[in-house]
Amino acid sequence: MTGVTDPDILTGMILGAEGIPDIMVILNSPTGCKFYHGHIAHLKRNEAEISDPYLRPEPWFFGQSRIPCTYLDDQDYIFGTHDKLEKILDYMKNRWDGLIVLINAPGASLIGDDIKKVITDMGMEKRCIPVEIPGYSSSAPIGVDKMLVRILEHIKPSGKPENKINLIGLSILQRYCEGTKKEITSLLEKSGITVLSTPGAGSDTEDLSLSSGALLNAIVFPEYAIETANYYYNHFKIPFILPKDGAPIGFDATRSWIADICSFLGKEPFVVNQEIHSAEKTAASNIARINAVSGLPRGSGFAIRAESSLAFPLVKWLYTYLGMIPVGIKLTDGSCRTYSEKLINFLQENHLDNCLGIFPGKDPDIVFTDGTTGSMMKNLGICRGYIDISHPPSGKIEIIPKTIFGITGSLMLIEEILNILR
Repeated sequence: MTGVTDPDILTGMILGAEGIPDIMVILNSPTGCKFYHGHIAHLKRNEAEISDPYLRPEPWFFGQSRIPCTYLDDQDYIFGTHDKLEKILDYMKNRWDGLIVLINAPGASLIGDDIKKVITDMGMEKRCIPVEIPGYSSSAPIGVDKMLVRILEHIKPSGKPENKINLIGLSILQRYCEGTKKEITSLLEKSGITVLSTPGAGSDTEDLSLSSGALLNAIVFPEYAIETANYYYNHFKIPFILPKDGAPIGFDATRSWIADICSFLGKEPFVVNQEIHSAEKTAASNIARINAVSGLPRGSGFAIRAESSLAFPLVKWLYTYLGMIPVGIKLTDGSCRTYSEKLINFLQENHLDNCLGIFPGKDPDIVFTDGTTGSMMKNLGICRGYIDISHPPSGKIEIIPKTIFGITGSLMLIEEILNILR
């Protein structure tokens, strides 16, 4: 099975910008490029309003609350989009107080209109960021990363030095972004570390302006953060920590992630280590009950399709901690080479490398993938159950913020696994 549902660089760029509350994205595109992204942005920003074309008659929005577009037609591809760009910018500049990001959809970028000139002619250079060619085949994480750098270049952060850190590599494109931010921030606070900003995951432009005063950039999800980390380092000499064991998923990688940050800042992760130890005891008692009756989860097969910085710690944890066996592992486009190599080495050392590059493999009990693919595979009888770890989701209603990262995420994963297997 292939990742036909994977979001691409355009989706990454749109949601990278939409993760900043006081930024509005405008698409120079046909309506076909707009509706999916408008719907996802509405959901990811947790907006209360219900989109209804009969209740939202504003031009350019087509009944949705986010991502207005120029609704290009065949005439625009022949004669250009200048007039529509002027009209939509004139409409938006009086109805939106924050920054605007104007993105050419891939098809619109082939027309060749100079959108920078349109912005300049309207005197909106300070308020509007043009993205003329978003890219055509790269992955969504790369799109998020590039967009954040583009926005930071426009804002030109000028924050005074503070004894705080930035969390980078978080995005509203990711599953459970809100819950992950709360979990990671809590772990850091228990170690005496304060978060200054979370670019792309809820921080507004004022926070981003202050972000250049951070002591350190702590990377949560590397695929979403390499260019952003390098931007901060090259312009403000802010060092960054690339987590040696991957994203903080599972007890071991969480312990390693927080330890590296504490070591750099001269802090002690004593409280967090205590909580991890307590969570491991809680997990062990529940695992033992299932294991005593059925022998599970030891020996259960699993398949994963994810970025390498997530797949590496998850595979390692499931195999060493729960005794589960990987039967299929597929890394998504844009995976970080560092963790791809670490994963390959781990699999080779344990004679498991025959499962790499295939998905879902032979008879997986549990599949870790996006919710849409997982739901389809379960319905087809390919697996006993799935755990939704990436976008797009299955559509299940979720009210309480969740996460697969940190201590809470580790316990949630074990709970999900045990419930599927029992």
